[in-house]
Amino acid sequence: MRELPRPGQVYRHFKGNIYRIITLADHSETGETLVIYKRDDDEQKAYARPLDMFMSAVDKKKYPDAKDKYRFTLCDDDPLSELDIDAVHSESGLNPLLEAFLDADNATDRLERFYDMRNAADDTMLGYVAASLDIEVSGDTVEKYSEILNVLKAKEKYESNRLRR
Repeated sequence: MRELPRPGQVYRHFKGNIYRIITLADHSETGETLVIYKRDDDEQKAYARPLDMFMSAVDKKKYPDAKDKYRFTLCDDDPLSELDIDAVHSESGLNPLLEAFLDADNATDRLERFYDMRNAADDTMLGYVAASLDIEVSGDTVEKYSEILNVLKAKEKYESNRLRR
């Protein structure tokens, strides 16, 4: 069985384009797992595809000349590594991970976006996150991340429970 895609991994589509996994998501209506991915050279557009379809074999009847076995194949080496995705910034000048956190609509989304930031977070990013939450954090980067994570977990717990009543 093939391993599930993980955020940050790079896959090649059987037609040749290269994509980076953003995250896996659950469809809000059907519960179906979706793969959210994008081309690193296109900050404006992301794609969503059902996990089953993402992991499926190429339809050889429809694409008889396709060389790949699967629709998407994990790249052993990262052909996009020279782009340094953590350094790629959107038009706003913000790191895209930080921008996604700041754009999140609710506590659950903010917590998920914060988890996405864990490998890229630096003191500057954490400062923006703390300011957006109207809190102050101190210590090294790991301590700041941990403090913010605890605040976000509490907000997610209490804000989400209030909405469910």
